[in-house]
Amino acid sequence: MKTTSIFGLFQLCISSSLGWNIGAVKRSLIIQGTTSRSEFCSSLVAASSLLVPVDSNAFDGGVGGLGKTRPQTGVVFRDEDAAASTTQSSSGDVTYELLAPDGSPAVVSFNAPWPLLQTAAGIESRDIGGGFESAFIQVTELQKGSEIKPSQIKEAIFSSRGKFGMYGSPTDIKLRLVSPGGNKSPAIYSATFTTLTPAMRESDRKAYISAATVGNGLFLLVTTTTAVRFTKLESSLKRVAESFLAVDAPKTSLRNQK
Repeated sequence: MKTTSIFGLFQLCISSSLGWNIGAVKRSLIIQGTTSRSEFCSSLVAASSLLVPVDSNAFDGGVGGLGKTRPQTGVVFRDEDAAASTTQSSSGDVTYELLAPDGSPAVVSFNAPWPLLQTAAGIESRDIGGGFESAFIQVTELQKGSEIKPSQIKEAIFSSRGKFGMYGSPTDIKLRLVSPGGNKSPAIYSATFTTLTPAMRESDRKAYISAATVGNGLFLLVTTTTAVRFTKLESSLKRVAESFLAVDAPKTSLRNQK
């Protein structure tokens, strides 16, 4: 009975354009008795549960990629039906009505040059061409009357439950206040950190984090790219961060109105 490595036959059977993450398969995996390509393709059905498909254009990190579980973004839509039909304006404006953890309604908006993704995991605008740049909303609970603390931002964004923690908690996290904000302007922080890719490689990233509060909710916009690309794109990324707005929503007859 001939023994053939799954990897050699896999490359013959499946085009690399499918973006399968072969690194997710144990290197020692062997299919016994596979003697032809057609036999291997049939046996692939049983083995496919061990493989993780990834978009070959997706950028490094958990954002926009496939993770072990759905990331916890804390986003709760005030009206899920309305949110499902929300689209991005031709100029890049994105606006949603969300709920803080205590039920306080908030209007959240930002402007980004990347298309809005239709995702059940939250609100994300991402470069689907190169797949490196992204802006997404994160919501966490903040005790009423308390100030925004860097430790709370780190816990919300960089924990193993968040978008960057899909393959392990980020490391080497450094957070710095860039602008304290005021009136309706958000506070803006800069962040550097290292995250893991689906292939379990380290990826150095940088981000601007915009922060504003409504009720007991801390609403965050994370605008990020790789450390290599950040210097070239810093001004455009900062414009996205500065466009962020989170304010009390007008009173309506919605059932979630507080």
